[in-house]
Amino acid sequence: MALSLDTRTVGDIAVIDCSGRIVEGSESAALYQHVRDLLANRRFFVIDLRNVSFVDSSGLGLLVRLLSRVRGMAGDLKLCGAGPNIEKTLALTRLGAVLGCYATDADAIAALYRKEPGNDLPLRPAVDIIAIHSSHDVLTYIRELLHQAGYAVMSTDTVPNALTLIRATEPRVVVIEHALRNQMTGGMPDIFTQFVENAHVIDLPANFSTDDAGEAGARLLDALPLGS
Repeated sequence: MALSLDTRTVGDIAVIDCSGRIVEGSESAALYQHVRDLLANRRFFVIDLRNVSFVDSSGLGLLVRLLSRVRGMAGDLKLCGAGPNIEKTLALTRLGAVLGCYATDADAIAALYRKEPGNDLPLRPAVDIIAIHSSHDVLTYIRELLHQAGYAVMSTDTVPNALTLIRATEPRVVVIEHALRNQMTGGMPDIFTQFVENAHVIDLPANFSTDDAGEAGARLLDALPLGS
């Protein structure tokens, strides 16, 4: 089975979902080239192994090589979701401690935001504000508005990614589209409330995207708590 790769972004972290086997030959070459291409714009990676059935010695060596290459560019790389067979391989080779393998992608992402013993990489930048909105254009506007006001901002258009970022970065402020918050179903509202209990939450009304940009931006800045 050929290795398939699907990449999604959570904040500024590239999460690579792998499916198949990571073995010597075209599979390892494909993963190496994929990460190499992403390095043009990314420095932090999570490789999700939930759907990987087998890793041979060459594939394991590739993962170590990727870690070295990424760290050589002032980035970092973590693994997540390894099944029992791969976990056993990592334990036997003692490479689990080197590569850093976590149960879930959320755990791996959180690890990339904190300094761990033995990791001399610089701390990931602190995040003041997480912005959540279904419109990419609105998110772009919010990011630039808040950046210009001196805030460190990350943004996403999905609630699951937002929850992961909030857990990982513990922002002081969460700016969220009101309609998107209302669309949460099942247990999501309780989870959202739990995750943001220490953050100041600003709901953006439906007219935020259609109001005069200057006035809408001024209202958002005025809604930020003092000292945020």
